[in-house]
Parts: sequence; C-alpha cells; structure tokens
Amino acid sequence: MKKIGIGIDYSNICKDFNTVYLDRDNTDPQTSKCMKEVLAWTKEFVSELIESFGYEIYSLNSSTSVKIDNIASKRFLFYSLEKEILLQNYIIQKEYAQYDNLAEWEIDNNDSVVIQNDEDGGGIYLFLNENSSVHKWITNKLQNFSLDEVPFSAK
Repeated sequence: MKKIGIGIDYSNICKDFNTVYLDRDNTDPQTSKCMKEVLAWTKEFVSELIESFGYEIYSLNSSTSVKIDNIASKRFLFYSLEKEILLQNYIIQKEYAQYDNLAEWEIDNNDSVVIQNDEDGGGIYLFLNENSSVHKWITNKLQNFSLDEVPFSAK
C-alpha cells in the first residue's frame, strides 16, 4: 500500500500563539501555556488512537513497549536552543515487529503508524498506509485541523 504522511502543526492546537517559537527551555507564560496545551492534546490523541485500534507504542529498534509520556514529552515534541532536538521515530502497532530502519517498516508495516517529531519542533508527522482504517480515523478525528501532506522518506 502507498504510504501517506500527515503533518500536524502545533498552530492547530495553540490558535493564538506563534508556534514557531516553542523552545522547551523557554519559561515565558504564553510559551509554557501553549506547550502544556500541545502536551495534553498529544497525550489525548495518542491515547485515543491506541485505544481505538488496540495498539502499543515501540521505539523503532526496540521490542519493549513505551509509555504515551515518551511521545507526549517536551523532549520529543519541542526544540531547544541549548540542546537542539533529537529526531525520533516511534511505531504504533498491535504487536511488536522488528524493524531495523524505516525502509523495513515501509515494506512490511502491518497497518501500523510511525510518529515522528519535526526537526524544528513545530509539529509532528504521522506515516501510515493510505486509505487504511487508521488513516480514515485520523483524518476524521482531525477534520478541523489544517493538515499538511508530508512525503515519506525511509532515510
């Protein structure tokens, strides 16, 4: 199946804030408020996704499932001027499958979802099979968001 990428910009969550400046080390009240909104939204969205499809969350190269808080965390979601951002991929799937890299996931992904952070810390990306039930669920759930189509790259 063809892979589709959905970009979710944080401006969909923090409507009255310029989300380009979300530095996780910034303690400005407006920045902190927006980051808390993004963290809460991410936790709720991922919780609903895994509950709706019976999924678990795994790091790309690990058979140990991780908690939603690994995704709904400042370290994963936001850039830091001091520490930059570590690009990460999590696989959301029903049961563990071994993928050494994204190219392997692309070939045999068992109807799972890759969630990836943005190098600028302004949003997250979801990669999945186009027209799958999870794709339809996500687009329906996020129908009030302006979603970006993102090309999938296994690199």
